[in-house]
Amino acid sequence: MTAASSSYAALPADLQTDRSSIIALWVSNLGHPERRQDKYDWFYLRNPAGAPHVLLAHAPAENGTPVGVIGLGPRQMQCAGTPLTAGLLADFGVLAEHRTLYPAMLLQTTLRNLYLPQLGLIYGFPNPKSEPVVKRLGYASAGPMVRYVRVLRSAHYLPERLPMPLRRALGHVADWWRHRLRRTRYSHDYKGFVVQWMDQPDSRFDALWAAQRTRPELLGVRDRAYLAWRFEQKPWRKFRFLTLSARDNGLIAYAVCESVGKVLHVRDLLAHPDHPGCAELLFDALFHDARADGRSSVSFEVLGPPSLQHTLQRLGMVARGQRNALFTASETLLPSIGQTPWYLTSADEDY
Repeated sequence: MTAASSSYAALPADLQTDRSSIIALWVSNLGHPERRQDKYDWFYLRNPAGAPHVLLAHAPAENGTPVGVIGLGPRQMQCAGTPLTAGLLADFGVLAEHRTLYPAMLLQTTLRNLYLPQLGLIYGFPNPKSEPVVKRLGYASAGPMVRYVRVLRSAHYLPERLPMPLRRALGHVADWWRHRLRRTRYSHDYKGFVVQWMDQPDSRFDALWAAQRTRPELLGVRDRAYLAWRFEQKPWRKFRFLTLSARDNGLIAYAVCESVGKVLHVRDLLAHPDHPGCAELLFDALFHDARADGRSSVSFEVLGPPSLQHTLQRLGMVARGQRNALFTASETLLPSIGQTPWYLTSADEDY
């Protein structure tokens, strides 16, 4: 039986002494047991923005067994050029026998009350089961994270009931229409630019980030140190950086990419504000390399301004689903954050 509401307590955890309890709750609620030790070391012990906060729900009360957990990782951001530290919701779960509304609400409410006053902004990407709990606490939508897809090999997406030779023939025609004809109509001039794949960011990434100071959006820091931690040093996953450089002006755009099966996922994208059109150049090169490498499609999930959405659509990428990014802000920050467009990619998540 579930304990009575009054017998629960949500208390701050100690990242050293409570490690085993936290990881055990993750394994029970979030799956992928083989990754949990690495996730703890990477996200909770080596976070360049500082140590995350973790709350444990205990039952019965303060001295009871931990039955739920929630994390809050610091994320350095800027709002229209002004620096701020936000909190990223992470690793939220409650044991099955305690999954009434109260323990989940207690964890979320306690976390908000403890840390929103000092941070000013908390945001996250709750799954469909957690989203109602978060919304009941007054979280608002920052906008939809839209997944855009560009099909590179149509035969992979035609009905399987069709014979393979027919699928290949139809796919070849569709691919010619979608790619080669489009490249003829929307050809790009790469003169003066260099496209290069890299395994890790270098000092030029700091200069590209410095150029973002005048951007009007709310966006997370993407300097060399953060990108190296978020992608190069991430356990159990492999990322590569596709860079676009001007021969006389350094790095002007990058895309962080991850191959999963036949799909190439763009996990982050940043372009120099003084080089309009550089994102199109970068994506065209990405499509070409992905297709040559045998990928069937390219996917990019992003919450961004209309100008970026139009660019992706012009590149032949189609929206294929979306999910909400939710946030809550202090009374001091809410007016400015509520009026500022957001820019979020997978780089702003904890997975």
